[in-house]
Amino acid sequence: MRYEVYNRVFATAYALLGTSALVVLASAPFLAVLLFTPVTVTWPLLVLTAPFLGPAVAAAHAVFDAGTSDVLRGFVRGWRSHGRRAALVTGVAAGVLVVLAVDARAAWGTPVGAVAIPVLAVLGLLTAVTALVTLTGLVERPDVPVVRLARACLFLALRRAHFSAVSLVVLWVLAAAVGAVPVPALALLTGPALYVVWVGSRATLRPVRAVEEPEPAAR
Repeated sequence: MRYEVYNRVFATAYALLGTSALVVLASAPFLAVLLFTPVTVTWPLLVLTAPFLGPAVAAAHAVFDAGTSDVLRGFVRGWRSHGRRAALVTGVAAGVLVVLAVDARAAWGTPVGAVAIPVLAVLGLLTAVTALVTLTGLVERPDVPVVRLARACLFLALRRAHFSAVSLVVLWVLAAAVGAVPVPALALLTGPALYVVWVGSRATLRPVRAVEEPEPAAR
């Protein structure tokens, strides 16, 4: 029994660390712009490379969903299966966030800003959590069209806002750690953070994941 427990712990640690490395590798263009350039100047490059994040996150979720110790094969399979739709989700979300940020910047310091900026901030949070849940939904329900899935994810993310809040807090902690110590944080925390996001998103998507049991055949 003790051997099985140790084996499971080491297998889980290996899967999380391996997933961290693969996510960092798959999203390297985005991370390179984020970490090694002045983002206030190069933010257009940040937006252009944001779609690299989607396939990496979806592939990580596919690894967690498969529950296999073969992390590399599971990640590559997930990236190939869901990469195109995941890049679309991330690209659209990045575009919406840029529009909201530009509007907030324009409203800053104006009389309408006191009302508009909080609304824009809420819309930004909704965009982020919808994208996160949708990336998990792509893995859970690859048969559902992206637009229909995104609408369902927006509704469910609002209905189960506590899961969305946990995901955002975990990603904020990851971002803060990356800002302080980039290499150790990316290597050690990326996989665990995405695992927490995956668990919360799966719980959020429970109504979508439910499959109706087939009716018994007539005798």
